[in-house]
Amino acid sequence: MKNSLFREMIKPVLVLTLICLGAAALLGAVNKVTAPIIEENALQKAQETRRQVLPGAGNFTEIDCDKEALDITGAFREENGLGYVISSSHKGYGGQVVVTLGLSPEGKILGISVDVSTETTGVGSKAGREDYLSRYIGLSGSADQVDTISGATYSSAAVKSGVQAALAAFEAIK
Repeated sequence: MKNSLFREMIKPVLVLTLICLGAAALLGAVNKVTAPIIEENALQKAQETRRQVLPGAGNFTEIDCDKEALDITGAFREENGLGYVISSSHKGYGGQVVVTLGLSPEGKILGISVDVSTETTGVGSKAGREDYLSRYIGLSGSADQVDTISGATYSSAAVKSGVQAALAAFEAIK
């Protein structure tokens, strides 16, 4: 009877526990190997985006500021005085919409990059199209004159909020 109890109840629990511990150890090892690579790729992508929105830019220096109070995720000054790059993230329909602006030293929008990958394809993703984003180029101070997109209101409102936050942050840190 004791042998039957061990075989039917205790042995399966022990086997499953060992399998789970082995899987957890393997996942931890894979994470330890891949985490630095993923972080480096994210930093390179962010640097590439900053150069994309501020044409001709070289290197950037991060601006020390209260990001939470300014409602932004990052602020950078181009080292040669070409301008600033400010990023902000706001809730769209499907998730966070990340907006990155390239600004002249006077605060004029020179370039914009928007990540709408969390938004509905074909609807919310319209807020990331070039024809919509080009409406922001050349603006400074406020983006009130740019309307949201009918049918993609949440997504385009998130873009507009990101632009507004970045412009307000520029005024605070310039």
